[in-house]
Amino acid sequence: MILTIIAFIIVLGILVLAHEFGHFIMAKRSNVKVEEFAIGFPPRIFSLKRGETNYTINAIPIGGYVKMLGELEHSKSPRAFENQGPGKRFSIAVAGVVMNIILAWFILTLGFAIGMSPLVSPASDIPGKKLSNEIIIAGIEKGSPAEKADIKPGDTLLSASYNGSVTNFDSAESVIGFTSSHQNEKINVQIKRDDNQIEKEVILSQDKEQPLGLALVDKSVVRATWYKAPYVALRETYRIAELTWAFFGSFFKNLFASGSVSDEVGGPVAIYVYTGFAVKAGIMALLQFVALLSVNLALINILPFPSLDGGRIVFIILERIFGKKIIRERVENIIHTVGFALLILLILSITYKDITRLF
Repeated sequence: MILTIIAFIIVLGILVLAHEFGHFIMAKRSNVKVEEFAIGFPPRIFSLKRGETNYTINAIPIGGYVKMLGELEHSKSPRAFENQGPGKRFSIAVAGVVMNIILAWFILTLGFAIGMSPLVSPASDIPGKKLSNEIIIAGIEKGSPAEKADIKPGDTLLSASYNGSVTNFDSAESVIGFTSSHQNEKINVQIKRDDNQIEKEVILSQDKEQPLGLALVDKSVVRATWYKAPYVALRETYRIAELTWAFFGSFFKNLFASGSVSDEVGGPVAIYVYTGFAVKAGIMALLQFVALLSVNLALINILPFPSLDGGRIVFIILERIFGKKIIRERVENIIHTVGFALLILLILSITYKDITRLF
């Protein structure tokens, strides 16, 4: 538990540090005065002033912020955020999102250069050497032949035999091919569970698509050459973003249509739980988890919602289109404050669902 708590704090710290550093470095490059660079939300634990900026670590480790002069209050200083042109304000606002994408890409580049299982792409799509391969059982259909044979999620599928002929599985496709060609027949399946090899007798169903009734994950560890790893990581980052964006679409559609939050959505509690799983799975799994969260954080922040980076970007784009601010600074700040309150309510709702699922 202690290890999970430490890992949870480190994971959130890395994500927030990368995001806020993007805002910070772009503000500095734009000669905007940064009054505070904070990790976490108050109460304050530690503070150090260097130059004109206070660097603080706060007690609640689920976020962070960069406080710039003229961001939330009026200032006549030429170094105030509000007095910069739309281009500079846009670059500062979007920099956090860019840094989270870069973080994910860097982690995946490192992973593929060392040897890693793809997060969303088939292992066959990764140009490189396959170091190892496991077919993990991710789910069991109720009433399926697999459930009747006491095959469980988390088991590793090794091989199957029919009339003494053994077929070793090297991909999820090979499992599907074998089971589809032996519908309604008795086979013996070899699985690995907790480092023990077990054999199960299974009578396959007549279901053409799921004769065994399993959901499989092809956990192949692939190592790309060093010069291909950045491209492979970039493609994987794009595919993660694509799938995440599609999920956001279905989430908001469900939220506005029914007013309910999908059970597939997790908040800080879910992140804590999955951090624990990743820690148990090893350092590479933990790094993959950080990369996945970093892409999610980037896309969440780019949403055109008040208080998020995307909401601020919308106002900047409108100003650019009309040649002037169409909403007063004070009104815009009120909109962002209300948006932040609604965002906190949504997080509390998701956190409540996380807790009820746990207990």
